[in-house]
Amino acid sequence: MFIKNIKLYLSLLICLFNFGCAAVAVGAVVVASTGATVATDPRNVGVVLDDKSIQRKLENIYSGYRDSNIYVNSYNGSVLLTGQVATQAMKESAAFEARAMPGVKQLYNYLDVRLPQSFASISRDSYTTTQVRAKLLNINDLNSNDVKVITTNDVVYLFGVVTIAQGQEVANAAASVNGVSKVLTLFEYVTVK
Repeated sequence: MFIKNIKLYLSLLICLFNFGCAAVAVGAVVVASTGATVATDPRNVGVVLDDKSIQRKLENIYSGYRDSNIYVNSYNGSVLLTGQVATQAMKESAAFEARAMPGVKQLYNYLDVRLPQSFASISRDSYTTTQVRAKLLNINDLNSNDVKVITTNDVVYLFGVVTIAQGQEVANAAASVNGVSKVLTLFEYVTVK
């Protein structure tokens, strides 16, 4: 699968540079990346597309919030807002917009009222997310794609559909990563997987 994707991307790049067919290349990359996401995601295709739509629409709304840095993640209709906003009124407005969005079943609003995060802090969060995802590879009977990992300000947020035992193991793995200040589990639990 990986080699197949590499060949596709290389072919598209050659096409782009040699023949100038940028629209074809961009369209194919979007389709290929969405297909790969859906193929490895435990949610059905409709739910994945709904979550992506919710996320994009809210990101578009929040792009107009000045002096803010809002991250939107959606999983099975649950929306997680993390990041920073300039005022309490902006935090409340962001929550209102998310709750009003069609398809949103639940909102987790973890926005902080403070100055936006620095680039160094954002980079550290990305590194932390990578370390947590690597730890998930060592958990038996867990497909790492069953869990979505988000890190903001050294806090790790975990989404997914797991058993209680898997959820505890995932949370413990995340907490063991150096630099993690807190782990918040936002799992949907199932009895048998």
